[in-house]
Amino acid sequence: MPHSIFARDGASRIVLKRESREAAEKKARELTDLGWFDVRIEDEVRIEESGALRGAASRAG
Repeated sequence: MPHSIFARDGASRIVLKRESREAAEKKARELTDLGWFDVRIEDEVRIEESGALRGAASRAG
């Protein structure tokens, strides 16, 4: 099962995927060492829709 790694720096957010928990933990440690913060690993990705995208999709369909 893929694992997603979420991290932030001052102006950016990233999401990375790794196939194993061990690889995800290694990458999370690397990101922390590089100064990224709010680093977390999740087994499932939750997709969030913004209101603007939701409205555009309903008008297009």
